[in-house]
Amino acid sequence: MLLVDATERKKVQLTARETDLLKYLYRERDRIVRRDVLLSEVWGYNTDAETHTPETHIYRLRQKIEADPDHPAILVTEPSGYRLIV
Repeated sequence: MLLVDATERKKVQLTARETDLLKYLYRERDRIVRRDVLLSEVWGYNTDAETHTPETHIYRLRQKIEADPDHPAILVTEPSGYRLIV
């Protein structure tokens, strides 16, 4: 469970992989994390893997944690990767 909005006491259920992804991005604290790094560190894939796994998980995570998932303010996409704004 993740508390998304303390004022409204809104909690969301995260999958194990969403939790792993969020924890990894949180540890990086505002740094941009490249897609290949996520594949390696969160999923254990080699960097040559042909998969949309990070994009799919980022999309689903945004649906759960962002006030407006179409205009993310917490989990943002950068030209070279992803960044969690804390």
